[in-house]
Amino acid sequence: MLRFFRHIRKSLMEQNKIRSYLFYAVGEILLVMIGILLALQVNNWNEERIAMEEEHFLLTSLKEDFNIRFLELQEFKIARKNSIDTIYEINLVISEPTSLSESRMDTLIGTMSNALTFNDQFKTLDMLFTTGMINQLSNEELKRRLILWPQQVEEMMEEQREPVKGYSDTLFPLMRKYVAVRSVYENFSFRGYNMQKDQQVTFPSDYEGLIINPEFERYLAYLESYLIVNEIDSEIIMENTGRIITLLDQKLAEN
Repeated sequence: MLRFFRHIRKSLMEQNKIRSYLFYAVGEILLVMIGILLALQVNNWNEERIAMEEEHFLLTSLKEDFNIRFLELQEFKIARKNSIDTIYEINLVISEPTSLSESRMDTLIGTMSNALTFNDQFKTLDMLFTTGMINQLSNEELKRRLILWPQQVEEMMEEQREPVKGYSDTLFPLMRKYVAVRSVYENFSFRGYNMQKDQQVTFPSDYEGLIINPEFERYLAYLESYLIVNEIDSEIIMENTGRIITLLDQKLAEN
């Protein structure tokens, strides 16, 4: 009988050992699984943090670029208006030649000869498109406006290329024929690009000959029409640019 109880006791002890081993093994497996899950979670947190930092840097760069473009658009808006006003004043001189003033004409021709060319190089936005990161933007309005922006710029640039071409093909040859170019450039003022003053002018201007040349009057009409159309295109892109900056500010504030 005693032997039987010893056998039972031994059997129970062995079962307890097996149970302990099982608990230990299960515990080890759980610890490993918890460790893996924690490592994955930490890795996810790091990836999310890196993605947020990259997005923040990208959005900040975009905002800086768009701020610069918006200021340039505002600057061109003022210069474009000055050119349109200048054309109007020159047309008055053409209709009333007695009002002609050589020094004033130097200033007017200098103002009108400003070939405004918008800087359409935009590396941050280009990177968004080429890498496909544009699709990662969660704000649908911001995404749509960014996609639309290059098309609006191209439409504006198309209207800018014609006046630049007209300047080289028509205005500058007329200036070489009738105008003391140095005097005009001395009166040119844009972004502080003032030429050296009081240099000797050996070739006198013939503004009387210029204002009766029909090619000059045709050029004025041609230039004015493109400046007006360009003004319309610029207003559209300025509205979009201002809204993009607002959306970028909101997105950065969320981060």
